[in-house]
Amino acid sequence: AEYAKQWYQRRVRGSAPYYAAFLLSTDEIGTDSIFILCFLVCLLFNWIGYIICCCLFTSVAARCGALSGIGLNLIKMLVILRRCHFENPQLVQTQLYFQLHDFQYAFLMLLGLVTMFYGFVRYHTAKQQHHREIALLPRYM
Repeated sequence: AEYAKQWYQRRVRGSAPYYAAFLLSTDEIGTDSIFILCFLVCLLFNWIGYIICCCLFTSVAARCGALSGIGLNLIKMLVILRRCHFENPQLVQTQLYFQLHDFQYAFLMLLGLVTMFYGFVRYHTAKQQHHREIALLPRYM
C-alpha cells in the first residue's frame, strides 16, 4: 500500500508518465545527416559499407540510411551489368543470363526499389512518430 501511495504522489506532483521510458530519444532516432552519410557509404562501398554502418551506428537513421543505400546499390549494379560491355567471361555470362531471363532482372530491380523506399519510409515514419510523441507529452517544470 505504501508503494502505491508513493507512486500516486509522484504522478500527482508531475513526474514523467510511466510510458516516458519507452519513448525514443533524439539520440536513438538520429539525424538526417547520419541518414545521408550511411546512405552514401552503403551506396559507394556495397556490402562492406552496410556492415560498417550497422556496426558503427545504432540509431534508426543510420540503419534506415544503410538499408536505402543497399537498395540503390543493387539497382546501380543491375544497371551496370545490363548496359556495359565486358571482356570478362563471367560477366559476359551474367549479361547473357539477364538477357534471357528478363523477369529475374525486373524482380531484382523491383527488390532494390522496394528496399530503398522501405528505408526512406521507415525513417520518415519513425521521425514523425517521435515528433508526435514529444508533442503529446505534457510539459513538466
